[in-house]
Amino acid sequence: MNQDQSTQAMLVVGTYTVSMPHVDGRGKGIYVLGFDTKAGTLRKIAVEAAVNPSYVALSADRRRLYAVREVDAKDGPGLSTYAFDPADGSLDLLHDLATPGGWPCHVSVDSELSLLLLSNYATGEVLAYALDENGVPGGTPTVLARTGSGPSAARQDGPHAHCALVGPGRRHVYLSDLGVDKVVRHRLDGANGKIDETADLALTAAPGAGPRHLVFSKSGSHLLVNYELTSTVRLYALGEPDVKLVSHISTLPAAFDGESATGGMRLHPSGKFVYVGNRGHDSVFAARVDEAAGTLTPIGTWAVGGRTPRDIRVSPDGRFLLAASQDDGFIRVFSIDAETGALTDTGYTHAIPSAVCIEFI
Repeated sequence: MNQDQSTQAMLVVGTYTVSMPHVDGRGKGIYVLGFDTKAGTLRKIAVEAAVNPSYVALSADRRRLYAVREVDAKDGPGLSTYAFDPADGSLDLLHDLATPGGWPCHVSVDSELSLLLLSNYATGEVLAYALDENGVPGGTPTVLARTGSGPSAARQDGPHAHCALVGPGRRHVYLSDLGVDKVVRHRLDGANGKIDETADLALTAAPGAGPRHLVFSKSGSHLLVNYELTSTVRLYALGEPDVKLVSHISTLPAAFDGESATGGMRLHPSGKFVYVGNRGHDSVFAARVDEAAGTLTPIGTWAVGGRTPRDIRVSPDGRFLLAASQDDGFIRVFSIDAETGALTDTGYTHAIPSAVCIEFI
């Protein structure tokens, strides 16, 4: 059947393929899906076999896909680099890198395609690798490490890096450490990719908050941080050298008194709305982002209909939001109101076992 190519997009989904203490891994690897941007439906194209490719990231030129191998240090953690063919959705493994530490849970690449940041949850460090002309990481990484712990014995026994990003203007690297309740900033020389291993700033949250993911505002003037253990989001105004907290909100309804933790956080392409997954409440939370006023205003929460919405992703045209239910194994599609940011459940789901991370190609 011929399809209108103007309404077709592609995405990849990272999954857990082997079990971890927090998940029953039932996936097969990296799933390549087609997405109909008019109907809001998904179709399976291919599956690239891999071990626990829980988090994936696409390079800015859309030529390379990077996938972590989230396993214990004794089981061979690493990072795989793929070439992506948009003609048929195939992934060609270019390089597999064994990485030190354990449980790499997040990967990102800077806009200049020169630096890759890998966050090790279990052992707490962030590894910064230089990329060669083919977009392949190698050499000895710069290691960004911290010490300390937090009040949650189960989750904060030591440092647990969860996300690292190159900041606006390529002047800094920002990272979140769930284990020590800090968002940390390191100076970056954008010309040569050299990172100062000593942090020049640390944003300390309430004890036990557990910062998880970072997102920069559309203009780059603000930083959004979601705090996993307290289900909150903070908005920081980025200055030089100061960073100022300007807004703080909960991702949960006031009447909810159960256990929940935030998951993925994504910004709408317009920059006006931010979305966060609530694991436990099993919903997607939305808030309006006003950079000029420095405010976050809650819009609402919408039930995903499945357990543990680990990640969410907004389609490139801003019309749909996809939510991955990790423990019930599907992706649910919502439509987005362009004016208000509110979601509407389309009623459509697509089965993906142990879905963790969604990345539009």
